[in-house]
Amino acid sequence: MITAKGLTAKGQALNVVENAKGQALKVAELKCLPLRGFTLVEVLVTMVILALLGLGAASVVQTMTTSKEQSEQSIARLAQLQYFMLTLEQDIRSITARPNATGQLLYFNRGQLAFVRSGWFNPAGMLPRSTLQPVAYVVREEQLVREFFPYVDVSPGEEPVEQVVLDGVTEMAARFYLVPEPRRAADGSSVPSKGRWSSDWSSADELPHAIEITLTTERWGELHRVFLLTGGNFTEQTPVQRDNAGDNASPTPPVKGDSNG
Repeated sequence: MITAKGLTAKGQALNVVENAKGQALKVAELKCLPLRGFTLVEVLVTMVILALLGLGAASVVQTMTTSKEQSEQSIARLAQLQYFMLTLEQDIRSITARPNATGQLLYFNRGQLAFVRSGWFNPAGMLPRSTLQPVAYVVREEQLVREFFPYVDVSPGEEPVEQVVLDGVTEMAARFYLVPEPRRAADGSSVPSKGRWSSDWSSADELPHAIEITLTTERWGELHRVFLLTGGNFTEQTPVQRDNAGDNASPTPPVKGDSNG
Protein backbone atom coordinates (compact mmCIF):
# COMPACT_ATOMS: atom_id res chain seq x y z
CA MET A 1 0.00 0.00 0.00
CA ILE A 2 1.36 3.41 -1.03
CA THR A 3 1.15 5.86 1.78
CA ALA A 4 0.98 9.71 1.68
CA LYS A 5 4.55 9.95 2.87
CA GLY A 6 5.76 7.91 -0.07
CA LEU A 7 3.87 10.09 -2.53
CA THR A 8 5.50 13.19 -1.09
CA ALA A 9 9.00 11.78 -1.44
CA LYS A 10 8.27 10.73 -5.02
CA GLY A 11 7.05 14.23 -5.87
CA GLN A 12 10.18 15.83 -4.43
CA ALA A 13 12.36 13.53 -6.47
CA LEU A 14 10.47 14.45 -9.66
CA ASN A 15 10.94 18.17 -8.89
CA VAL A 16 14.68 17.71 -8.45
CA VAL A 17 14.87 15.94 -11.77
CA GLU A 18 12.91 18.66 -13.53
CA ASN A 19 15.13 21.40 -12.07
CA ALA A 20 18.26 19.59 -13.19
CA LYS A 21 16.87 19.24 -16.70
CA GLY A 22 16.03 22.98 -16.81
CA GLN A 23 19.51 23.99 -15.72
CA ALA A 24 21.06 21.65 -18.26
CA LEU A 25 18.96 23.22 -21.02
CA LYS A 26 20.02 26.72 -19.99
CA VAL A 27 23.69 25.77 -20.03
CA ALA A 28 23.28 24.25 -23.47
CA GLU A 29 21.56 27.40 -24.75
CA LEU A 30 24.37 29.61 -23.37
CA LYS A 31 26.98 27.47 -25.07
CA CYS A 32 25.17 27.86 -28.35
CA LEU A 33 25.18 31.73 -28.15
CA PRO A 34 27.98 33.43 -30.20
CA LEU A 35 30.81 35.18 -28.23
CA ARG A 36 30.92 39.06 -28.71
CA GLY A 37 33.82 41.61 -28.04
CA PHE A 38 34.96 45.14 -29.14
CA THR A 39 35.23 45.74 -32.83
CA LEU A 40 38.24 47.41 -34.45
CA VAL A 41 36.26 50.63 -35.03
CA GLU A 42 35.28 50.84 -31.38
CA VAL A 43 38.88 50.37 -30.29
CA LEU A 44 40.09 53.08 -32.70
CA VAL A 45 37.41 55.54 -31.53
CA THR A 46 38.42 54.93 -27.91
CA MET A 47 42.08 55.52 -28.71
CA VAL A 48 41.27 58.78 -30.53
CA ILE A 49 39.25 60.06 -27.57
CA LEU A 50 42.05 59.21 -25.14
CA ALA A 51 44.60 60.94 -27.41
CA LEU A 52 42.48 64.10 -27.57
CA LEU A 53 42.15 64.15 -23.78
CA GLY A 54 45.92 63.76 -23.44
CA LEU A 55 46.61 66.59 -25.89
CA GLY A 56 44.21 68.87 -24.03
CA ALA A 57 45.85 68.11 -20.68
CA ALA A 58 49.34 68.69 -22.14
CA SER A 59 48.25 72.02 -23.61
CA VAL A 60 46.89 73.17 -20.24
CA VAL A 61 50.11 72.17 -18.46
CA GLN A 62 52.23 73.94 -21.11
CA THR A 63 50.15 77.13 -20.79
CA MET A 64 50.49 77.11 -17.00
CA THR A 65 54.26 76.58 -17.24
CA THR A 66 54.67 79.41 -19.77
CA SER A 67 52.56 81.78 -17.67
CA LYS A 68 54.64 80.99 -14.60
CA GLU A 69 57.92 81.65 -16.46
CA GLN A 70 56.62 84.94 -17.86
CA SER A 71 55.43 86.03 -14.42
CA GLU A 72 58.80 85.22 -12.87
CA GLN A 73 60.61 87.17 -15.60
CA SER A 74 58.33 90.18 -15.14
CA ILE A 75 58.84 90.12 -11.38
CA ALA A 76 62.62 89.90 -11.84
CA ARG A 77 62.64 92.85 -14.27
CA LEU A 78 60.48 94.92 -11.93
CA ALA A 79 62.75 94.12 -8.99
CA GLN A 80 65.78 95.12 -11.07
CA LEU A 81 64.11 98.44 -12.00
CA GLN A 82 63.22 99.21 -8.39
CA TYR A 83 66.72 98.39 -7.17
CA PHE A 84 68.24 100.55 -9.94
CA MET A 85 66.02 103.53 -9.08
CA LEU A 86 66.96 103.25 -5.42
CA THR A 87 70.68 103.04 -6.24
CA LEU A 88 70.50 105.98 -8.67
CA GLU A 89 68.63 108.12 -6.15
CA GLN A 90 71.14 107.40 -3.41
CA ASP A 91 74.06 108.17 -5.73
CA ILE A 92 72.71 111.44 -7.11
CA ARG A 93 71.40 112.78 -3.80
CA SER A 94 74.84 112.09 -2.30
CA ILE A 95 76.85 113.97 -4.95
CA THR A 96 79.51 116.07 -3.26
CA ALA A 97 81.69 118.94 -4.45
CA ARG A 98 84.76 116.87 -5.23
CA PRO A 99 86.34 116.75 -8.71
CA ASN A 100 86.25 113.36 -10.43
CA ALA A 101 88.69 111.89 -12.95
CA THR A 102 87.51 114.42 -15.58
CA GLY A 103 88.49 117.36 -13.36
CA GLN A 104 84.86 118.48 -13.02
CA LEU A 105 82.40 118.16 -10.17
CA LEU A 106 79.79 116.77 -12.54
CA TYR A 107 80.39 115.38 -16.03
CA PHE A 108 77.78 114.44 -18.62
CA ASN A 109 78.36 113.67 -22.28
CA ARG A 110 76.70 111.25 -24.72
CA GLY A 111 75.01 108.99 -22.25
CA GLN A 112 77.75 109.11 -19.62
CA LEU A 113 77.21 110.69 -16.21
CA ALA A 114 80.16 110.89 -13.78
CA PHE A 115 80.52 112.39 -10.31
CA VAL A 116 81.84 111.73 -6.82
CA ARG A 117 79.40 110.75 -4.10
CA SER A 118 79.75 110.76 -0.35
CA GLY A 119 78.39 108.41 2.27
CA TRP A 120 80.08 105.22 1.02
CA PHE A 121 79.76 102.96 4.03
CA ASN A 122 83.03 102.28 5.81
CA PRO A 123 82.35 100.86 9.28
CA ALA A 124 84.68 102.38 11.89
CA GLY A 125 87.17 103.16 9.12
CA MET A 126 88.15 99.50 8.92
CA LEU A 127 88.58 99.57 5.12
CA PRO A 128 91.64 101.36 3.65
CA ARG A 129 89.56 103.94 1.81
CA SER A 130 87.46 107.04 2.44
CA THR A 131 83.69 107.37 2.33
CA LEU A 132 83.91 109.13 -1.06
CA GLN A 133 83.25 107.07 -4.18
CA PRO A 134 83.76 108.03 -7.86
CA VAL A 135 80.71 106.82 -9.78
CA ALA A 136 79.81 106.82 -13.47
CA TYR A 137 76.69 105.65 -15.31
CA VAL A 138 77.32 104.56 -18.91
CA VAL A 139 75.01 103.15 -21.61
CA ARG A 140 76.82 100.27 -23.27
CA GLU A 141 75.39 97.56 -25.56
CA GLU A 142 71.79 98.32 -24.52
CA GLN A 143 72.69 98.07 -20.85
CA LEU A 144 73.07 100.76 -18.22
CA VAL A 145 76.32 100.06 -16.41
CA ARG A 146 77.34 101.56 -13.06
CA GLU A 147 81.10 101.98 -12.74
CA PHE A 148 82.96 102.94 -9.61
CA PHE A 149 86.53 103.10 -8.32
CA PRO A 150 87.64 102.23 -4.80
CA TYR A 151 89.61 105.48 -4.47
CA VAL A 152 88.78 109.06 -5.43
CA ASP A 153 92.19 109.74 -6.98
CA VAL A 154 92.14 107.34 -9.92
CA SER A 155 95.53 106.25 -11.18
CA PRO A 156 96.15 105.95 -14.95
CA GLY A 157 95.21 102.56 -16.33
CA GLU A 158 93.08 101.60 -13.35
CA GLU A 159 89.99 99.63 -14.36
CA PRO A 160 86.66 100.39 -12.67
CA VAL A 161 84.33 97.89 -11.06
CA GLU A 162 81.34 97.41 -13.38
CA GLN A 163 77.79 96.49 -12.46
CA VAL A 164 74.86 96.16 -14.88
CA VAL A 165 72.00 97.94 -13.13
CA LEU A 166 69.37 97.90 -15.90
CA ASP A 167 68.92 95.90 -19.11
CA GLY A 168 67.35 97.09 -22.35
CA VAL A 169 68.48 100.73 -22.10
CA THR A 170 69.08 102.37 -25.49
CA GLU A 171 69.62 106.00 -24.47
CA MET A 172 70.20 108.19 -21.42
CA ALA A 173 69.56 111.93 -21.37
CA ALA A 174 69.87 114.45 -18.56
CA ARG A 175 68.80 118.00 -17.72
CA PHE A 176 70.19 120.17 -14.95
CA TYR A 177 68.35 122.71 -12.82
CA LEU A 178 70.23 125.67 -11.38
CA VAL A 179 69.10 128.67 -9.36
CA PRO A 180 71.56 131.59 -9.69
CA GLU A 181 72.54 133.65 -6.69
CA PRO A 182 69.94 136.28 -5.65
CA ARG A 183 70.34 139.69 -7.26
CA ARG A 184 70.69 142.89 -5.31
CA ALA A 185 68.02 145.51 -5.90
CA ALA A 186 68.64 149.25 -5.92
CA ASP A 187 67.46 149.53 -2.32
CA GLY A 188 69.88 146.79 -1.26
CA SER A 189 67.26 144.07 -0.87
CA SER A 190 67.80 140.58 -2.19
CA VAL A 191 65.78 139.58 -5.27
CA PRO A 192 65.47 135.80 -5.84
CA SER A 193 66.73 134.65 -9.21
CA LYS A 194 64.66 132.51 -11.51
CA GLY A 195 65.89 128.96 -11.91
CA ARG A 196 66.14 127.28 -15.30
CA TRP A 197 66.74 123.88 -16.88
CA SER A 198 69.66 123.17 -19.17
CA SER A 199 70.52 120.11 -21.28
CA ASP A 200 74.24 120.85 -20.99
CA TRP A 201 76.42 121.12 -17.94
CA SER A 202 79.90 122.56 -18.37
CA SER A 203 80.49 124.26 -15.05
CA ALA A 204 83.67 123.01 -13.37
CA ASP A 205 83.20 124.58 -9.94
CA GLU A 206 79.53 124.26 -9.04
CA LEU A 207 76.75 121.67 -8.88
CA PRO A 208 73.14 121.95 -10.04
CA HIS A 209 70.28 121.95 -7.57
CA ALA A 210 68.46 119.11 -9.32
CA ILE A 211 69.06 116.58 -12.09
CA GLU A 212 66.43 115.07 -14.35
CA ILE A 213 67.33 111.66 -15.80
CA THR A 214 65.47 110.30 -18.84
CA LEU A 215 66.05 106.70 -19.89
CA THR A 216 64.74 105.17 -23.11
CA THR A 217 64.15 101.47 -22.54
CA GLU A 218 62.80 98.62 -24.63
CA ARG A 219 60.39 97.32 -22.01
CA TRP A 220 59.34 100.35 -19.94
CA GLY A 221 59.45 103.06 -22.62
CA GLU A 222 60.73 106.42 -21.39
CA LEU A 223 61.47 106.74 -17.69
CA HIS A 224 61.70 110.24 -16.16
CA ARG A 225 63.01 110.93 -12.67
CA VAL A 226 63.99 114.21 -11.01
CA PHE A 227 66.50 114.10 -8.15
CA LEU A 228 67.43 116.89 -5.76
CA LEU A 229 71.06 117.23 -4.80
CA THR A 230 71.61 117.42 -1.08
CA GLY A 231 75.29 116.61 -0.72
CA GLY A 232 74.39 113.52 1.25
CA ASN A 233 71.85 115.31 3.45
CA PHE A 234 68.47 113.61 3.03
CA THR A 235 66.43 116.61 4.18
CA GLU A 236 62.86 116.95 2.93
CA GLN A 237 62.69 119.56 0.18
CA THR A 238 60.16 121.23 -2.08
CA PRO A 239 59.62 118.97 -5.12
CA VAL A 240 60.67 120.22 -8.54
CA GLN A 241 57.68 120.62 -10.86
CA ARG A 242 58.28 120.07 -14.56
CA ASP A 243 56.14 121.65 -17.26
CA ASN A 244 56.20 121.50 -21.06
CA ALA A 245 58.14 124.72 -21.65
CA GLY A 246 61.37 122.91 -22.60
CA ASP A 247 64.81 123.49 -21.15
CA ASN A 248 63.96 126.99 -19.92
CA ALA A 249 60.99 125.81 -17.89
CA SER A 250 60.66 127.30 -14.43
CA PRO A 251 59.78 124.60 -11.90
CA THR A 252 59.41 125.32 -8.24
CA PRO A 253 63.01 125.75 -7.02
CA PRO A 254 64.31 123.51 -4.25
CA VAL A 255 65.22 124.87 -0.86
CA LYS A 256 68.59 126.40 -1.51
CA GLY A 257 69.85 126.07 2.02
CA ASP A 258 69.69 122.27 1.74
CA SER A 259 71.34 122.06 -1.68
CA ASN A 260 74.99 121.64 -2.45
CA GLY A 261 75.94 124.30 -4.94
